[in-house]
Amino acid sequence: MNSCIKWLYGIDGCRAGWVVAKAPCGFDEVIIDVVSDLRPIFARAKIDSVIAIDIPIGLAQNEPRACDRAARQLLGWPRASSVFSPPAREALCAGSFTEALRMNREILRIGISKQAFHIMPKIREVDELMSPQMQRYVREVHPEVTFVQLNRGPLSYSKKDVRGRAERIRLLLTAGLDISEPSLAQQRARLGTRRLLVDDVIDALACLITASAIGRGESHCLGRIGQKDGKDLAMEIVCPAVGTFFADKLAKPECC
Repeated sequence: MNSCIKWLYGIDGCRAGWVVAKAPCGFDEVIIDVVSDLRPIFARAKIDSVIAIDIPIGLAQNEPRACDRAARQLLGWPRASSVFSPPAREALCAGSFTEALRMNREILRIGISKQAFHIMPKIREVDELMSPQMQRYVREVHPEVTFVQLNRGPLSYSKKDVRGRAERIRLLLTAGLDISEPSLAQQRARLGTRRLLVDDVIDALACLITASAIGRGESHCLGRIGQKDGKDLAMEIVCPAVGTFFADKLAKPECC
């Protein structure tokens, strides 16, 4: 672990804003919180933190992002559908789904999903905070990619299935987090919002695991080396370098 890094953050979007899993490097204590503004957390990144967030960073300009394609290939069917293509930066200002769809087709020659459209305010919020320097400490991750890495292969159940939640909690336990489904429900009740799902907390904890891997220098980047956007942000999805399932795939050109 880099000696300068004291705190790890895993962040996932939720209907209440952002669910944040925060822990010191040794995972001595994991704090779950919900925030509406990421600026205070991002301000800490340059000081002593690593932040792993499940949101697109680096937005395509003239072709789809290679990192999304690589993540889908690794997840395989049916989990690949959890990786959606983010809009072009110009489409973030669209006032309607129809307008965003038209703009994206003009720029990238592909449409966008309703899911991507609905999180555009969150994508825009993070994009406005990001810079190439900030990207040294704030990295894009994907919880399902993290779970497949920890599992050393595909998971058996969807995260919406009770068996899928148990499967993912088991992987988080194996990775060093002391959690259970009842403890997650207690955290959710403590926060007092019905707009936070247990799934959101599990995803934030997966992001936290990846933040730890980044801090230890034990992570891989999915994407095409050198693919950057108009802000000079790298288009990469970071995942833990765990297990052998990805050994061959991670050596391919679309991974850096």
